[in-house]
Amino acid sequence: MNRKLSGWLVCAVAATTVLSLAGPANADAPPTGAEACPSGSFCLYYNSPSLGWGSFEHWSPGSYSDLSQFSFRNWGNNGSGYGRTVYKNAAAAVNNTSYSWNICVPAPAPTNMSCGIPINQGFAGRLPAAAYNNDIAMFIN
Repeated sequence: MNRKLSGWLVCAVAATTVLSLAGPANADAPPTGAEACPSGSFCLYYNSPSLGWGSFEHWSPGSYSDLSQFSFRNWGNNGSGYGRTVYKNAAAAVNNTSYSWNICVPAPAPTNMSCGIPINQGFAGRLPAAAYNNDIAMFIN
């Protein structure tokens, strides 16, 4: 093997190693077609992106203090989760609004709720671990 080729090979291996140590990307490509989150909406999905997103529900910017009042009403491509309550069942989100949203999860008394899990505008992907299938409320920042 000539020196030029072996030098390129070393650089390629080093770059691959550095990229693999960087960890996964913060967001996924948003779903399309029947699963697309409408413009100006915040969407919660029943499945993670790796499982095909599934059914979803969408909201206009605001405050939603009890997600047990909502269900996954949009079929999506595979219909998984259709009709189930959103409360403690959301695995992914798409934020098509110009606001950052906060997801709330259960917390010990006296507050019973912790709302410090931000979902920034433009985000599309799996919910952070603390909110994954643990969502109880949400609001815009």
